[in-house]
Amino acid sequence: MKHNIVTFVTLTALVLSSVIFWETGFVEFVLIGIGVIYLACTAYGSSKIEANYFINSIHIGKSKGVALTFDDGPDPKTTPAILAVLKKFDVTATFFVIGKKAELYPDLLRQMDAEGHTIANHSYSHSYGIGFFSTKRLSDDIARCNEVIAAILGKTPILFRPPFGVTNPRYAAALKKNGMISVGWSLRSLDTQAKNKYQVIEKVISNIKRRDIVLLHDHLPVTADALEDIIEHCRNKRVLLEPLSKVINKDPYVKI
Repeated sequence: MKHNIVTFVTLTALVLSSVIFWETGFVEFVLIGIGVIYLACTAYGSSKIEANYFINSIHIGKSKGVALTFDDGPDPKTTPAILAVLKKFDVTATFFVIGKKAELYPDLLRQMDAEGHTIANHSYSHSYGIGFFSTKRLSDDIARCNEVIAAILGKTPILFRPPFGVTNPRYAAALKKNGMISVGWSLRSLDTQAKNKYQVIEKVISNIKRRDIVLLHDHLPVTADALEDIIEHCRNKRVLLEPLSKVINKDPYVKI
């Protein structure tokens, strides 16, 4: 992982700088500078899942198709509208669900599954403090989401997306213990920041390309409103929308 490489390089730089600048009077400034650079790299790597800084995630497809993915559901108000649009155009998507929401709305998960969509893990709690969880607590949180999904659908997901796209060193051990594969994205719709559906539509259709993994959110009305236009644009441009598992060539569930 890049974090290990950066840490090794930083430690080496600290040692060499201590030797080289020891008698110059600048050693403290040099060491502080190296420390600041290290912290900046770590902060960037933590907040940018696509940097693969702490864990290796899949961000781009292998096939020429495009995968639509939805985070933070299921939501009783907007998820049904999104499912209706997907059904209308015969498009299958992947839903990275929050375990505690899945417990509340199991019928929505059953509907997703019955209509051919993939259900994936987006943690049980989706806590704002999840980045500070211990390895055990993080692992248990991920496992609990899988248990909820398995209890509803009778199958256990393999695909996982870290909440907020933020990672840290503890994710590697937690994912390994649960046998999960981390999935990021190559195109953010920025629907969480959009003031209207046109901003979402413009962001996606202006940037979409083959092999993309598109990040959307199915708890947002603006996303539900924009989805039909996005799909129609893809159809007009002959952009093939395919299931995430096919785009990345990975099984979405544990094989029994």
